[in-house]
Amino acid sequence: MRRFAPQAVFCLLSTAYCLLPTAYCHGQDTKTLPKWTCIVYLAGDNFLDWFTQQNLEELKEAGRGVLQYAPAYDVRTVVLADKLDKGGHLYEVRNGYLLELPVEDINPSWKNKELNTGDPQTLITFATWAVENLPAQNYLLLLGGYGEGWMGMLHDLNDGSASGGVDVLSLPELEETLGSIVRAIKKVNGKDRIDILGLDACYMAMVEVLFSIKDYAHYVIASENEEALDGWPYGDVLMAFLEDPSKPAPHIASRIADAYVDTTSYLPTKLDNILTVAVIDLMAFTEIMPPLGELALTLKSAFGGSPQAVKRFKRVDTLTDSFTVSAHIAGRYIPYSMHYDLGCFLNALRLEFRDNPAINKKAIELQKVLKRVVIKERHQDLPERKLHLGGLTLFSMGAELEGYKDLPFSRNNPWYAFVEERVTTLGGLEKTAR
Repeated sequence: MRRFAPQAVFCLLSTAYCLLPTAYCHGQDTKTLPKWTCIVYLAGDNFLDWFTQQNLEELKEAGRGVLQYAPAYDVRTVVLADKLDKGGHLYEVRNGYLLELPVEDINPSWKNKELNTGDPQTLITFATWAVENLPAQNYLLLLGGYGEGWMGMLHDLNDGSASGGVDVLSLPELEETLGSIVRAIKKVNGKDRIDILGLDACYMAMVEVLFSIKDYAHYVIASENEEALDGWPYGDVLMAFLEDPSKPAPHIASRIADAYVDTTSYLPTKLDNILTVAVIDLMAFTEIMPPLGELALTLKSAFGGSPQAVKRFKRVDTLTDSFTVSAHIAGRYIPYSMHYDLGCFLNALRLEFRDNPAINKKAIELQKVLKRVVIKERHQDLPERKLHLGGLTLFSMGAELEGYKDLPFSRNNPWYAFVEERVTTLGGLEKTAR
């Protein structure tokens, strides 16, 4: 592979950057900007270190298609990867090469410093630098690493402190980070949302997660379940942009979702191992909240304190495909958290409570909204049965109710009241029902 001195590479890139406008001015024609900038943030300072390197190799190979498919000016990709070695690595994917740049060009204090991908300021600093130095009509922000759903993502085994502790980007920190990035984007092209946000991490296609980030992206790509250790096929992700960067964002996001499921050779044997992915329209997401809240209140009242309620809700649980988070993830223990597939849950409710008009009405309303919000859903099936997943999950029970109670979603929707009622009531009612 050809190698360039980092200083020479940076001079080349700096020259290219200076040819481009760095701020959006009222009345300016943003169509003169490159079509896409892909900002990739890889949290590999953990057990994903080897897979992070493979992701980089895939991006490099896809970069060879730049000249074949699209002018280099139309799609540009910049990557910050934190691996097990000290410090971080900054790359631009250019014509089939990974051109490494000094990370101190982002922030002088980063020279020879251990980066912490669980610190929101690390992502804010990198992404805003990329937005300002690679202005574009559209932006992809791809976050790759471990995920815990509503409990956080982008784990770092060495947070840079003297003790070298584990840090995780929490949901409030993710919201804070995206807000800062969107403000930078608005200065460049006038938009107030990231065009495509890719969450290449386990369990992130949750209603609770999407509620926190609903104001900061247009389309989100995420998974309900565990992801493959090597994550998405990064070469195919980049090719989705290179083959025709003029395609609209939902088309490109759909291509990425297809590639994730279609390129795997792994065949799952149980529900916890299937690959799932969805493309979510966050502009429509807020439509979910009113019918979900109304359904939660209706279900809460349906408990009624009777043993019969226990039996009916247990049958709903049995009929609903759920995903469970419970493991040591990147150096820390995760208390169990069970997530309903929302589509399956609504189908199960309609079946079990078909004699309850109120529950049926609310479930049908929410099903209609779910179809508008999830514009693409793909998953693997099991050998013994075909699955019918809806693309989003919702917390149903877990060992960390206090933490869940503090989420912005829980403070703004009655679903938490239903979960609390369900968890506290079922224990006592189960004894009566026996």
